[in-house]
Amino acid sequence: MSSVVSFTALREPVFRRYFAGAASLMMADSIEHVISYWMMWQKFQSPALAGFAVISHWVPFLFFSIWSGGLADRYDPRRLIQIGMAVFMAVSIGWGVLFLSDALEMWHAAALLILHGLAGVLWGPAAQVYIHDLVEAQALPSAVRLSATARWLGLLMGPAVGGVILLALGPAYGILFNAALYLPFILWLWKAPYRHKHAPPTVRGFGDVLATWRAVRDNPVIASMVILVGARARRRLLHL
Repeated sequence: MSSVVSFTALREPVFRRYFAGAASLMMADSIEHVISYWMMWQKFQSPALAGFAVISHWVPFLFFSIWSGGLADRYDPRRLIQIGMAVFMAVSIGWGVLFLSDALEMWHAAALLILHGLAGVLWGPAAQVYIHDLVEAQALPSAVRLSATARWLGLLMGPAVGGVILLALGPAYGILFNAALYLPFILWLWKAPYRHKHAPPTVRGFGDVLATWRAVRDNPVIASMVILVGARARRRLLHL
């Protein structure tokens, strides 16, 4: 009788490092939201800008995630993740400089929010593709589940840690400190394993979305989850 091994992917040292890095990345992302959103509201008190912050964060995923995934299939996903995180760092530094100089205007905020959203869609699909290079096929389901856990762990910790940083360092130095949190994962990715044995596919844009839906529509579990996530996203947009 075979025994079921829990958290199989975490038995791989390289995946443990990736798990920690992915969680720290999402935490830093959330910390930036805490500090930047607080400062935008304190300075402008604009519901329209608050709504734009949510839209600019998620709309890039709607329109560009397919092409971003295609880039990750064609090129080294480690470098795409690094580029995305470098843009995150640049955005945090931009916030910090504007806070220090008390020069923040609404158009500055809108531009930084757009850059932040584009950075997210650049590294997000690449991070999912890169999981396949970290573990063997039998550990891949565990790695996918644990990657989602790392993401939500970072999102859970981010607001609490961001609040502490905001109180301890203030908004300007706090968000500059947050920029440095991306560095360990960026540096680790330079020498991280990379096999990339699969051949680059042809990306057809939204045609791939339709083809994927045709492939999963007969699976009630996957189809119901797709509908549930879409309905939740629609509900969030309606409440802006």
